[in-house]
Amino acid sequence: MSVVPHQDDSAASSPPAGGAAVVDRPGLLAALAARISDHITMTKPGITVMVGVTAGIGFVVGAGGAFEWVSFAAALVGTAMSCMGAGVFNQVIERDTDALMRRTADRPLPAGRVSVGEAMLAGVVLAVAGVGLLWVAGNLLAAALAALTIVTYAMVYTPLKRMHSVSTVIGAVPGAMPPVIGYAAAAQWIGVEAVLLFAIMFWWQIPHFLAIGWLYRDEYARAGLPILPVIDPTGAQTFRQILVTSGLLLVAGLLPTLFGFAGWIAFAVALAAGGWFLVLAVRLVRQPTRQRARGLFLASLVYLPVVLAAVVVG
Repeated sequence: MSVVPHQDDSAASSPPAGGAAVVDRPGLLAALAARISDHITMTKPGITVMVGVTAGIGFVVGAGGAFEWVSFAAALVGTAMSCMGAGVFNQVIERDTDALMRRTADRPLPAGRVSVGEAMLAGVVLAVAGVGLLWVAGNLLAAALAALTIVTYAMVYTPLKRMHSVSTVIGAVPGAMPPVIGYAAAAQWIGVEAVLLFAIMFWWQIPHFLAIGWLYRDEYARAGLPILPVIDPTGAQTFRQILVTSGLLLVAGLLPTLFGFAGWIAFAVALAAGGWFLVLAVRLVRQPTRQRARGLFLASLVYLPVVLAAVVVG
């Protein structure tokens, strides 16, 4: 009969000599990476990139093509940070409705990976830093416009989504502000060029968002958000609005040339892109299918950078 020597479990589990605890460095790094990823997700990085690009376009137009790169970078970063702060506030307010929609249920707040307090702190830091940077490196007008955009997006548009379909139109106002902020940071005032860039951004957002709303109307209905595609079950009113605003977008894209600050190449590009977009809207009205709604949505992602790039080049 063999005898197995007794093993002291407490000794086996005790820390190494000197009292130093074993640190799971890979686990800590993975947890840190996950937390950073969640915070990036809360800032809506896709929208932030678009905001930075359109603010940069506004700055270049406002500066007349001659500017300091430091001021340019500060305007982009400041506007983007302001947008990120507004995005975080939006997700704090909408965490309960986000939890009811499949495409948003895994966001950090509804999924419980980030607390409300932590998210609010991040939002305040980003918003204050963005507005502050625009003030210090730019001017008071640009900072005030950024602050107004944050307030309008988080405190007007976001709560209104729960109450009325007009929220889509209201939400298009802060969504169209980034090029105006960039313009103001460079020119220190708001010229007609900034107004026309605002118009392009404003009319672009409505068919863009209504197409998304139609594609995910069941989820918006489940969350109790009365956007137009939800309260318009046949889609007739939704598609009419898409058609009308697509026509207005076509006109808005031509105005920079007609007002003399973009060339005829920009006019031709805007006419072709806007005409193509309008054709897609007409086809959607005639045959309202998910495929055509998705096609219009994807076309909207192409239209904006192409037309704005043409304006800048012009």
